[in-house]
Amino acid sequence: MNLSATVLSFLLPTLLPAGDFAIEHVRVIPMTGEGVVLEDRNVVVRDGRIASIASETPRDVDRRVDGRGKFLVPGFVDMHSHLLSDDRIADEFAPAEMDVILANGVTTIRDPIGKPELLGVRERIAAGEMRGPTLYVGSPQLSARAFGRVYHGVAVTAPEEARAAVRRFKEEGYDAIKTTFGLTLPVYDAIVAAAKEASIPVIGHLDANVDLRRGLEAGHQIEHLDRFFEALLREDAPVRRSLSGSGVWQRPAWESLDHLDESRILALAKEVAESGVFNTPTLAFLNTSFGTGRTDEEIDASPDVRFVSPSVRAELLRGRARYWADPPPEARRRRFVELRNRITKALYESGANLMAGSDSPEWMLLYGFTLHRELDALVAAGVPPYGALEAATRNPAEWLGALDEFGTIEVGKRADLVLLAASPLDDIANTKRIEGVVAHGVWYDRETLDRMLDAAAARLSKAPPLEAEKTR
Repeated sequence: MNLSATVLSFLLPTLLPAGDFAIEHVRVIPMTGEGVVLEDRNVVVRDGRIASIASETPRDVDRRVDGRGKFLVPGFVDMHSHLLSDDRIADEFAPAEMDVILANGVTTIRDPIGKPELLGVRERIAAGEMRGPTLYVGSPQLSARAFGRVYHGVAVTAPEEARAAVRRFKEEGYDAIKTTFGLTLPVYDAIVAAAKEASIPVIGHLDANVDLRRGLEAGHQIEHLDRFFEALLREDAPVRRSLSGSGVWQRPAWESLDHLDESRILALAKEVAESGVFNTPTLAFLNTSFGTGRTDEEIDASPDVRFVSPSVRAELLRGRARYWADPPPEARRRRFVELRNRITKALYESGANLMAGSDSPEWMLLYGFTLHRELDALVAAGVPPYGALEAATRNPAEWLGALDEFGTIEVGKRADLVLLAASPLDDIANTKRIEGVVAHGVWYDRETLDRMLDAAAARLSKAPPLEAEKTR
């Protein structure tokens, strides 16, 4: 990715220098154990790390932030966040997108379908050359064929093709192997075997040829609750396809809801918990988009809307228009949401690992903002606020193998922090009441965050959509 002079002029004037500072007299929710809240602490940051969590601040600290009446939590992690610059707008707009994400307190993201340019963004952020969240990048997708307006991926139809693709993506520096649609079982097994040999995790869709138990045996990190509904189908069900993946678009698949054995939800959740597999339900996106829906007025009133140009908005809402032109009956859609919520709650209560993911920016549910919608959705499903916070802090860091770096507030860890006006343990909606953000040890106060958002809106609201032929 080549950064133009225009992009650099957007970046450099507002980059803040790292330095020693303290957030004083703050209540710390360290995410080291449920119910643990450290009262009246001074959290000192030096050289990008948490240097101390104590009752006093050393005299030599450069700056002091008044944290009285406020709450400090680890920076939020979005484990399923795409970018408009992945395939909708030009790469030069990525810095503005990173500012939107960061200003929402999201200090780490995983983009599950990567491309070489995104690896460049990851390295520039890590080197301090670009402001933004820590970035983990999944590989270009592996599927049976190319599909969609833009396809970042490799079509694999034979096991050797699959093994070669996994080896290549590992060598190129991607952080995970992304699977999507149509893979045959021999090809899927080859992907899993090659990934284990290369020590790289497999994430993404479990499609129609791979059932849930096969995914659990493979250690596949499961997105969207894929294949859960199919695993609940009664043996005498007249259909074997339910609402995972592209099933939501197929009217006969909605009839499968009449043939699920709901009494098996808890046992299935326990099986998932025992497997150790992590799950990213993406409740906010799927429940809203295919279950409850959003009106045009609700979209217009959302904070997301000012960061998307009219032409890009039309592109993002094309699928919504197609689905809602003739949606499944309301009763089935309500049941879809209810069952997804019940499965998620059962997973949590069984001890399965949940992670928060937005699946942004589809259908105008934009990155940053939708991570908070996901926390709201997890709590609405029956996950307690602490469990929702775990899904957006500690659990992702554990899955990423980086819990020694971030995910909790402890001495020695990277200073990725969010200062909130009120406790998210009392009301998860308080995660939106952001007073300041610390990312890579740099402090951004509310005024700075607002300037970042305004500048990002000015750029992104004018971004034209890419032509399909200009993308791979």
